[in-house]
Amino acid sequence: MLHKLIHKPTRQVFRKLPSYLELRSNTYYFRYRLPIKVAALINKTEIRFSLRTDSLSEAYSRLHQFIPIVNSIKRFSFQKTLKRNDKPALNRLVKQLSESRFDVMQRETSAYSTPFSEPKATLEAINPMMLFSEIHDQLIDYKIKNKGLTDKMRDSYLRYKNLFLLISGDKAVNLITTRDLKNYLAKVAELPRKNIKPYCSMTWEEITQLEIIPDNDKVAAKTPKEHLKWLQGVFAYLIYQLDYKLENPTKAIRMRIKPNRYGSFDDHEVNSILRNAAGADWQYWLPRLAFFTGARRGELVNLQKKNIKYHPDAQRYYLQITNEGNKKLKTDNALRLVPLSEKLVDQGFIKFVDSVADDECFIFGDVSFVTKHITDWFNHNLLKKSEVKVYDETGHKRVFHSTRHTFVTKAIQANILPQLVQELVGHDKSSGLGITARYTHRFSLKELCKVVDVIDY
Repeated sequence: MLHKLIHKPTRQVFRKLPSYLELRSNTYYFRYRLPIKVAALINKTEIRFSLRTDSLSEAYSRLHQFIPIVNSIKRFSFQKTLKRNDKPALNRLVKQLSESRFDVMQRETSAYSTPFSEPKATLEAINPMMLFSEIHDQLIDYKIKNKGLTDKMRDSYLRYKNLFLLISGDKAVNLITTRDLKNYLAKVAELPRKNIKPYCSMTWEEITQLEIIPDNDKVAAKTPKEHLKWLQGVFAYLIYQLDYKLENPTKAIRMRIKPNRYGSFDDHEVNSILRNAAGADWQYWLPRLAFFTGARRGELVNLQKKNIKYHPDAQRYYLQITNEGNKKLKTDNALRLVPLSEKLVDQGFIKFVDSVADDECFIFGDVSFVTKHITDWFNHNLLKKSEVKVYDETGHKRVFHSTRHTFVTKAIQANILPQLVQELVGHDKSSGLGITARYTHRFSLKELCKVVDVIDY
């Protein structure tokens, strides 16, 4: 287990009073400030009346009657713009909320027996017995309409939801406990990675029935943390957007994750890997480029013919790592120039680039295909063929990204200025420089050549 779940004991305390509950002269009042857009449309800023009690628990009980109407009003404020034809419905809701004080005076505990449909719908929407799956569907709709949820994130949310329902079942949200969530996260940590065999061809139903998963096949340590973050978002929406009055079961969960530290390769291992790196163009050149440039996988896979250039002053070929054409770079520092080792030129890399038909072409072909296959091929086929162990003698895992670790280690061991190495690999080189970093600019390509020229395996 690469992580540990910590449970903090919780005390039974009241949550901070919401903005629509206040205490005046030992009496609790309902006070709701209307959203700015709503207030501007109906020319009314707030609603306030006495709950006719000095008991906080009784105030909560009476306050609960008004939450459906409050939520109906709040939903109007989620719209980007309010239209004039929204005004009648808002006026009805505000009138109904204002007249709710008579329910308090008559001590009626039932909710609203009015002909208006909006509060009734909202009352159903925040039924305390509502299932987790139903709340989650509402959350996705809310995020799509108001937060610009991307298709990719929506698909991730749905995967998390389906896995949660498979492992924990679909419960009423008020019955989900901290222990339930901790058990779920513990099971997530024991799952295998879905992008390796044989799990890639199995359903989650089949996977969850497996009794033993080898440690090397299990998900990364950060995966349970991502699931916890998702659960925190679900319950934050439940409590702060839908005004559920319940203790947040994610609040007492803390996760300590041992960060992944990849190993590096020894020289004889690098030479064995390069001897066996053969096949398609990407299978031959990507390992070589990675070991001799220290560039990230995505940066290399996204190279176009126009990104390989010649610098007349330095008299060297170089790679232009850019974000043009919707390419995604990890950080701003990743935007850089990387000189090519003469060893790559001697092996024919420039001749290979010249054979690519058009300047706009990606030199390794279909980016999606190569991105999908390079890591699995390198980690499971090439290393095995090269008789290189996945874990080094200190227990650090070696993967494609370890080529980057190997490059940096080589450069530092050769006593190269750390700032030169940092710029070449796209790291922040301002650490420890304070305000001086503001006056520090990029090194020339000629200076960066000092790094690649010491790399030899």
